Amino acid sequence: MPPIVICTIGSPSLTVLEASARTYVPDVELIISRNRGSNFGEAYNIAVNEAFKQYDEIIVANDDIVLTPSSYSWLLEDVAHLKRFNQLGWVVARSDEVRPLQQGKGDVFEVPVVSPLFGYISKQAWVDFPPINWYSDDIQCIDISAKGYKHFVSRSYVHHVGSQTIGQNNAKSHLEAEPWIRENRPDLHAIWFTQERKAA
Repeated sequence: MPPIVICTIGSPSLTVLEASARTYVPDVELIISRNRGSNFGEAYNIAVNEAFKQYDEIIVANDDIVLTPSSYSWLLEDVAHLKRFNQLGWVVARSDEVRPLQQGKGDVFEVPVVSPLFGYISKQAWVDFPPINWYSDDIQCIDISAKGYKHFVSRSYVHHVGSQTIGQNNAKSHLEAEPWIRENRPDLHAIWFTQERKAA
């Protein structure tokens, strides 16, 4: 069974996540990494690459989510089905506090980018996150897709306490990411920042 890999800076809801995992998936290993990176991307790269030394498949989880009885089992059921037809990138859970494409209920469907609050990924598909907080999910998904992998939203659901992992100052996070994106991904900078300034 794939382990659940969690990075944390000490979210007060981490104990609730741990309790839900012990209750609903007691046989699944929890790998909890106290953030050793200077940002979201670096912290998860360290934790995930360490986990991939032992496992070929993992579940990545935010430290501010709560599992339901079916979160883990439904995610892996959907992964097993999707593997028959696709090269899988991320397969992620839905939630109540996440980008709109991952909200609500319904069948499994493909998406261009995801927020892996609770998501399956394989060692083969993995690409390191860029060393930023905001936009790291989007850039990583784009890079994984460039290798030929597809991303999906699962039937799985987790409750997301919300904005505990990297903080609640969205404007600050947005601006802090721009210099790295401008320098390293000018193609995406032109889409995400230049058009924004024209609209303003």
